[in-house]
Amino acid sequence: MVMALGRLDGVQAATVLSEVSQRTGIALGRIGELLTAWAPTGELNLGLRIALEEGIRDQHRVAPRPEPAREDDRKSWEGEGHVVPHA
Repeated sequence: MVMALGRLDGVQAATVLSEVSQRTGIALGRIGELLTAWAPTGELNLGLRIALEEGIRDQHRVAPRPEPAREDDRKSWEGEGHVVPHA
């Protein structure tokens, strides 16, 4: 969920969750439970929401996501004999 929300990779998402746990004093497992409950209900404690937003923002400052592959890159990769599934 954090990966999708923040457009983060797995390592970055794990870092966010760990930092949220430290900032809020909430055990990591409990944060997982609260985030899982948040998905269908839309309800999340304000302090946890702020810590989550700050953690995601911090990850974007530390290591911005790379640009998506360009069409030119994809064509050159396909030209090397690789098969790329088309959506």
